[in-house]
Amino acid sequence: MPDEWIETPLDSIADFISGYSYKGKELIESTTAMATIKNFDRSGGFKLDGYKEIIPSGKLKPTQHAELFDTLVAHTDLTQNAEVIGNAELVMSKAGYDDIVFSMDLVKVLPKKNKISHFLLAAILQDKKFKAHCLGYVNGTTVLHLSKKALPEYSLFLPRDMEVLKPLDEAVSAMYLQIAALIEENRKLNALRDILLPKLMSGEIDVSDIQI
Repeated sequence: MPDEWIETPLDSIADFISGYSYKGKELIESTTAMATIKNFDRSGGFKLDGYKEIIPSGKLKPTQHAELFDTLVAHTDLTQNAEVIGNAELVMSKAGYDDIVFSMDLVKVLPKKNKISHFLLAAILQDKKFKAHCLGYVNGTTVLHLSKKALPEYSLFLPRDMEVLKPLDEAVSAMYLQIAALIEENRKLNALRDILLPKLMSGEIDVSDIQI
């Protein structure tokens, strides 16, 4: 390890925010959605169909909203193989909702100002070393839980001068932005398909004269 790189606690470059503790009666049709562990694909990735529509109570804190490209870490897992717990995923799309909140099963990890970007932080947390670290902090039987100590006690090697990481940061950011753009394009194409297909099946739209 170069001398100019030092062991750095995660909590020196990021803040951790716990999610919203909701009640079942709040899960009703709404333009607000809640991110949960159902948004976490077992093989990795952020699933848009995992959102739950919700009208949260006045107990919701301003910090418990999730913005586009915020990083969420799963702190609960219903799978005994711990496939989801400790996984970190960026909010890659709001799926057409006006607002996104995140549940108590998740923790939002935000970069401290001028320390690191959202995208590079996500890439760090998606490293296998972070997942392995989290597995050492798991407890529970039927439902697995991640200790609150897991994130602040994680450390990694970073350069003293964070400007060294700028080229990597730019490359990682460009890749995540491209993924997000493709996800949004697919979402809109799926919505268009769902609108057109019934019209085509019913004959409301006639495509017999279209030449391809």
